[in-house]
Amino acid sequence: MGIAPQGREFGLTRGKVFPADQAKSLLNPLRRLVQSPGRTVAAMGLASHARVLEVGSGPGFFSPAIARALPRGQLVLVDLQAEMLVAARARLGHAMNVSLAQADACALPVGTGQLDAVLLATMLGEVPDRDQCIEEVRRVLRPGGLLTIAETRRDSDFIPLTSLRNLLDRHEFSFVDRRGMAWQYVARFQRPNRLSTAR
Repeated sequence: MGIAPQGREFGLTRGKVFPADQAKSLLNPLRRLVQSPGRTVAAMGLASHARVLEVGSGPGFFSPAIARALPRGQLVLVDLQAEMLVAARARLGHAMNVSLAQADACALPVGTGQLDAVLLATMLGEVPDRDQCIEEVRRVLRPGGLLTIAETRRDSDFIPLTSLRNLLDRHEFSFVDRRGMAWQYVARFQRPNRLSTAR
């Protein structure tokens, strides 16, 4: 189906980047029955003035709900594929508190310590270097900032919570809480309060 940046392949199987030409399937209304944007955003516990990054936003399944939760805040969407961002912008309409950037999850176009919260929803399993991705998230979050990760076994790249916690532990994130069940959950982790990002 093509080659993504840094040699990453597009496709629907495990470890491949979900292709933009299949984006409509990600917006299927039935998805809300198993992975509700409203419940996911509620689990994030966002302040109305928060600065939030959604990494791997795709066509914006969660994005409108996040933007509505931030009447005095800011939402930045990042995706590897420009076509996904075009679809997300269309869903967001004229929302003034949203900006978009095409970038890799391992090289986020955000300054150090600039964000209050980050969402990774059903995308981390597509990233070849998960450690680098989490280290980048750690870098852009302010001390004490929150990372929310949503996973579902309906996704071929599903990451079990035990594996996820081991990954986040390596980067000194503290587990905060989990909503949902073993096969479908929303988990929150807190960045260390230290100012230094040195590893």
